Amino acid sequence: MLDLAMRGKLVKQDPHDEPASVLLEKIKAEKEQLVKEGKIKKSKSLPPITDDEKPFDIPDSWEWVRLGDVLDVRDGTHDTPKYVSEGIALVTAKNLKDGKIDFSNIKYISEKDAQKINQRSNVETDDILFAMIGTIGNPVLITKRNNFAIKNVALLKHAKYVNMDFVCKYILASESFLLEYANGGNQKFISLNKIKKLGFPLPPLVEQQNIVSKINNIFTLLTSI
Repeated sequence: MLDLAMRGKLVKQDPHDEPASVLLEKIKAEKEQLVKEGKIKKSKSLPPITDDEKPFDIPDSWEWVRLGDVLDVRDGTHDTPKYVSEGIALVTAKNLKDGKIDFSNIKYISEKDAQKINQRSNVETDDILFAMIGTIGNPVLITKRNNFAIKNVALLKHAKYVNMDFVCKYILASESFLLEYANGGNQKFISLNKIKKLGFPLPPLVEQQNIVSKINNIFTLLTSI
């Protein structure tokens, strides 16, 4: 189902939808404005996606882009702060399970260390976290912000013209590819630069919303059986 969704075959295309090419211009303008406001850093231009990098065909109204072209891609700290018995939760890859953050076996750091991490890697509602070390993937869409910091976890910041639930489902559908794309032997690792360069099929915004709605309805039906 997720594979069909990412190929544009789960819902019908509407010729009246604003094409993704126009959406890309809006995304570019929004990122430039955020840079001016000092909310994000200006990133290096990414190379265009070659035909060899496109794993499948998509509808004409869609666009193949790199993830870093449409989203602000960050990660958590790679240092190991001093753990304390009580303090701020430090979320790592092992705490991302079944689309949620598992706080049952969490380690804690001081408020000072958490603030230092969150200066660069603050997690907000509608952001996405996913594991970039060990088990690659396990995406989590943040629907409620708790007080925590992140370590060795990729952070995709929410954007005005991108449905983050659609992005989350794309990562879920791409987990096997991400594992092949990663470096390392027993301990797999995918770098921040590789995540930014990851190919992403961008549909029109309305279609992103329709795909997410369709998938969620099917998931709800399956879980009720």
